[in-house]
Formats: sequence, C-alpha cells, structure tokens
Amino acid sequence: MTIYTRYMVGRFVRPFAFGLGLFAVLIFLGDTFDKMNPIMRSRAPLLTILECLWLEVPYWAGRVIPMATLLATLVAIGGFVQSGEWLATQSCGIETKRFWLPVLGCALAVSVLAFAAQETVMPAAWARSRRLWREQVHPEWEWTKYQNVALLGGEDQFVQAWLFLPKEGKLERPILETMGSHGVTRQLDAKYAFWDPARARWVFHGGVERVFGPDGVVETPFEAKVSDLDAPPLSLVPRATSPDELTMREALAYARRVGRFGGSPREYEVAAMAKIAYPFTNLIICALGIPIALRLRKSSRVVAFCAALGLSFIFLWMMEIGRTLGVSGRLPPLAAAWLANAGFGALSVFLIRRWDL
Repeated sequence: MTIYTRYMVGRFVRPFAFGLGLFAVLIFLGDTFDKMNPIMRSRAPLLTILECLWLEVPYWAGRVIPMATLLATLVAIGGFVQSGEWLATQSCGIETKRFWLPVLGCALAVSVLAFAAQETVMPAAWARSRRLWREQVHPEWEWTKYQNVALLGGEDQFVQAWLFLPKEGKLERPILETMGSHGVTRQLDAKYAFWDPARARWVFHGGVERVFGPDGVVETPFEAKVSDLDAPPLSLVPRATSPDELTMREALAYARRVGRFGGSPREYEVAAMAKIAYPFTNLIICALGIPIALRLRKSSRVVAFCAALGLSFIFLWMMEIGRTLGVSGRLPPLAAAWLANAGFGALSVFLIRRWDL
C-alpha cells in the first residue's frame, strides 16, 4: 500500500466512523422514544429492557452504513480538493483515476464487511431483541385472543383453530394436520386442546383421529389424546417472521416453507436477494458521491452532511419501491432487489465520465 493510498484511507475512515455512529444513534434514539410508553409500563427487569434495546444497535448500524459511506466520500474528496492537494498530486504526475480509487476501495471493503455482519451478527441480535420485546418487555400475547387462525406447529405440522388463547394454553376447535410429501397424512380434529407442561405436548379432547393412506381414510374417535405437537403456546403465537431476523440462506429456506403451506414466498425471496444487493449499495453510493463531492468542493461540511442524508433517503426510497414491486409480483425478486443499485449505478457512471475522472 502506497503512502498516498494510506493517506486517502485515513481521510475516508475518520468521517465514516463519525457518520456511522451519529446516524445510528439518531435512528436508535428515535426508535427508542417511539417505544417509551410500553417500556415505561413494562414489568420486565431493567437489565432485560436494556438488553433488548442494546441488541438493536447492530441492526440500526447496518441500516445507516450507506449514509456513512456517502458522508465519508463527500468529506474525503471535498476536503482533498479544497486543500489544494488534488492539484498537487496532479502536478506530481499521479494519474487522475488514482485520486479516487483508494476511496472506492474503502467502500468495497465496507461492503464486504457489511455483508459478513449481515449474515452473522445482525440477524441473531435482531431476532433476540424482537423475542425479548414480544415475550418480556411488551408481551401482547397476555391479553390477545386469536380467532380463526392458522398456525405453524413444526416443520411438517399445521394447526387451525377457531380460538387460540396463548395465556391459558388453550385451543378451541383445533385441527392438527401432519404433512407428508404427497399432502396430509394424519389429522386430529377435536373440540379443544390444552397445553400440558408436564408432558410438553398438546392434549386434544373430544375428537377424531384420521389417518390418510393409499386405501382411504381410517377414523378413530378419542376422548383424550396426547399429540406429537410439542410447540409451547408462545411459539404458536401467530407472528410473521421478519426477513431481518434471517440470513440469506435462512430466508430462501423460509420462502420454500411458506410456499409449501400455500403462502406467497415472494417477500422472503426478494429479501434474500436484497441481502446481497444492500451491502454493495455502499460501493454504488460511493461512486455516486465522487462527482457530487467535486461539484460541492467549495461547500462546507454541513452541506455535505445534508447532501449525504438527502441522497441516502432517496436511495432507500428507491429500494423500497423495488421491494414493493417484487413482493407484488410485478418484478422478479432479483430485479426488484437490484433496482436501486442498477439505477444509481448507471447514474454514477454517467457523472464520473462527464467529469472525466
């Protein structure tokens, strides 16, 4: 690594770290203040609440990395030009493209690190934070009744119930279906079912067991039957699994699972593709920031900060449009996830060529 490259890396890293911390703290505080009412009424221990909030930090940091990358690009390039160092490097015979290549290399390194964090730390931290919020800090299941619900009991188990009372551990008019490779293989149809903590199983009462085989259906009435459904009441609470709680591989597997049970897997397919596209937003937005920094080279850092914030929100807005088009089926998942990157990438190439960098 040359002295010039190390110097430009240093110019990038300092404003990047500042922007990452500032943007993450601002969004984290805004989200925390929005939750302040349920937090103040929560009966959860203080350490649990703090853990729940602290585990959100990696997620919010990952969301604002493109903003920090753009801010670092604007500050590094703009400051280098304002100080006259750009002219000095040109007078020393340094090629024009070497002026911005180290900054682009920093953005590529940030993209790789962001992708690694997204597939390791972020999903695990966010999933645990959401679980603490739902089960201890703000447990909605304590007062909620679920009517006419369809629940996933296990990998191959599907439960329908007229009424589900999580706090009491009770199902009314439950139908438990066990799925096989060719459809339903076994069914328990009962008047009600209770969760038995001692057995760690649901016990069905006043129903009939149906076994589906090649020779037809065999029905066996029962008064009480211990099922093989071992998911506790809190695990059955109907809540959508957020793609942010999953890695790319897990999102694709979950999409296949949703498709098997007749749901639309598009949301998770788009999310899986976006988990590749989003980290490399940093590289695209850095390339876009280079010509913008040259245009703003006489402006203050406050202007650079506002430009980074505004352009980042436009980028995120475009990504949300692509996600919506993908989930609705108007675009394939891959095209939907890369829509914003493709559009802003083309714009950055056009602007860089126009400036003849």
